[in-house]
This record gives sequence, structure tokens and C-alpha cells, in this order.
Amino acid sequence: MSETNPDSLIVHAWLNEAYVPAGKLRVSGRVAEFWYGESFLVKGYALDPIRLPLTRQVFTAEGLQGDLGIFGDALPDSWGRYLIKHQCDNVLSDLEILSLDASSQRMGALFFSHSLKIAPVNDAHNHQWMVQFSEWLNDHSKTFPEHIEYGSSAGGAKPKCLVQIDNIGWIVKFQPVSEIVNIPAIEHATLCLAKACGIPVSESRLINLPNGKQAILIRRFDRQDNKPRHYISGHTLCNVLVNTRGQVINDTRSYLILADSLAKLSSQMERDRLDLFRRIVFNLLVNNHDDHVKNHGVIRLDNGNWVLSPAFDLVAGEGGSRDLAMEIGPEGCKASFSNLLQSITTFGLDKQQAIDEVIMIFNSIKNWKQIFEAAGVDKKSINDISWAIQDDVDVSRL
Repeated sequence: MSETNPDSLIVHAWLNEAYVPAGKLRVSGRVAEFWYGESFLVKGYALDPIRLPLTRQVFTAEGLQGDLGIFGDALPDSWGRYLIKHQCDNVLSDLEILSLDASSQRMGALFFSHSLKIAPVNDAHNHQWMVQFSEWLNDHSKTFPEHIEYGSSAGGAKPKCLVQIDNIGWIVKFQPVSEIVNIPAIEHATLCLAKACGIPVSESRLINLPNGKQAILIRRFDRQDNKPRHYISGHTLCNVLVNTRGQVINDTRSYLILADSLAKLSSQMERDRLDLFRRIVFNLLVNNHDDHVKNHGVIRLDNGNWVLSPAFDLVAGEGGSRDLAMEIGPEGCKASFSNLLQSITTFGLDKQQAIDEVIMIFNSIKNWKQIFEAAGVDKKSINDISWAIQDDVDVSRL
């Protein structure tokens, strides 16, 4: 595998304690191509076992999606693109954006460069850098923080950054300037509530900033002992395709497709499909309608097995739609238990098992006010969010 030209990049993947060349990614117009390097074919692993098996062939797609969606996962979300626009006057191609972020702290376990020999820069940010970033968020006339990562698989439009505190990697989400409600506190409490419902979640902490606002730290699910874990987003698992204007052209944003992907990929299929079902029930009961495909994914463990990532983005009362963001049954995204319970076999459940799960989560949610208060949510915010928590559902009618 030779050095690349401006229309191509070397894809590096984390393997055996280091980043190694995995293959070459080339884009010409809207046509993208990828092929594995000979050495990685022998010693490596499939970057996407479903769409990019470890075979000697050229994989093609229209842009970094479809069969090449794993590389689209490495592109920035809308917040990252906002940061790039703030710094760059020119419109950048996808390849230019991928090569722009040379940090070892970027999300996932992929790194992109124009050379076989270049390694990512180990520039983990600390608490002081995070404070500087929060100050810039509130006043753009202040100095823009150096060495910020743009690439993210976590998705979303709200301000965030990656830091390392207490030798642990964290995703930091800040209070948007335009928001009156303390979203970081609500999100931290919602994650605590989900944990009480038996849903695996990323560890979270609520911290106070010098400007009087709060931020939430969410432990990075794509790191183990500060070493990268390869990650595939739900967006790629569901094979969501978009046009050049960013509009979805094949609406495959579906919990059902995601569950089918887990059946093909997960080493703990029954457990992961059950956890996914519990997330849907939880989202219905707390009115989290911002449950988009990039809020889910799978991670590759050190032993090579794939498992569902823990929940890392749950906010009660989030989203402006009355429907969920992903399909849950024959009535599409309609946020109702009648819709969900028509698709239970996809999650490996019979009707009684599904109803028992709903009742279990409903009973756990009844104590939501105590959990929110213990998590640091003030009484006014608890009162403001009370409309979203369905703690009075008649589960006997399911």
C-alpha cells in the first residue's frame, strides 16, 4: 500500500496497542472506494463485519455512506462542522475534514492521514482546557481553544468537547447559550434514571463551571483503559443514506433494523436486543424523542467480539416531535406501546415477556423525582420537566 495522493487517505486502525495502516480510502466526485492493505488482511479485522468483510476487494459507495458508512461515522457532527466553519474560510471536502483532525482523542479507533508513517498526536485535553472552551462558548471574542477535535460519532448539534480528567476520557456537553432549562442536569438525571431501570448507561457526572453554568461529563464508551475501541454507529448499521443536501433518501432509521444488525453482529445477541427494547420503553415513558440513530452503536471489545454500546445520550422531554426519531413498529415512529408491542419478536421477546419489561421499567420510573433531585436537578426544573415523565400509565391495559 503506497503513499496517497490528495484524493485519497490512508486509513489507520487501532490494533495490538498501536495504530496500523488498515487500507486506503479514495474519493472521486461522489464515488468513494476503499480496500484493505495486504498486511491488515492477514493480521487485522473487518472494520464493519456486515458491509466491509476482511476480503481482498474494492468496496464502493456514493460518498462515505452505505458500505463505506464506517468512514462517514468519523466525520464531524453538526457541532463539529460549526467549529470547522468558524476556523476555515474554504469549503472542505470529506477527505480534507477527515485529515484535519490529527488527535489520538478523536472518537472511535480510526485515524486518517496522507502518509503510512504519520501517527496521531496525543493531545488529551484537561480540566483547564475545558474551562477555556466553555468561556469561548459564552463569548466568541475570547481566544479559540487550540487542538480541538472535530471528528465525532456521537452526533448532535449541541456544544461538546473531549477531555481527560482523573485519567479517564470524557465527552463534555455544555449548556447551550440559548437554553433556559439546565439541560446538562436533566441529561445526567435521565441517565441515572435509566440505570435504575436496568439499562446499561455510560457513567456521568455533573460539574460546575466558573461562569455559573453546569456541564455533564459522560464517560467515553469508545475507550478502555484509555485505549481506543472501534465503534460503528446506528446510522451506519441502519444503512441510512443522504443526498448532497444532507436529506435522508431512504428512511431506514429503525430500531427494528438495528435489532436485526445486533442479531448478525453481537456476541451477546439476546442481552443486547433486550437492552435495546428497554431503551425504547424508557424513551416512551420519559418522552425522549431525540433518540436518533447516532445515539446507538456497537463497540469492538479486545477479544474481537462486538456488543451494543451503553446508552450515552438520554434526555427526558427532548425533541420537538410527538413521534420517536426511529421506527419501532408497523406504525413507524409513532410513540405508543401498541405500536411497539406489535414488533416484540424482533427483540426476541414474547408478549408476556415484553409486558413484564414495560411494567418493570414503569415501576422503576415512579421514583423519578427522588432520582432527579439526588442527581442535582433543582425543584423548579423538576416541576418544569414533570410533563414528560409518564408515571401514571395504566399498564394493566397493555
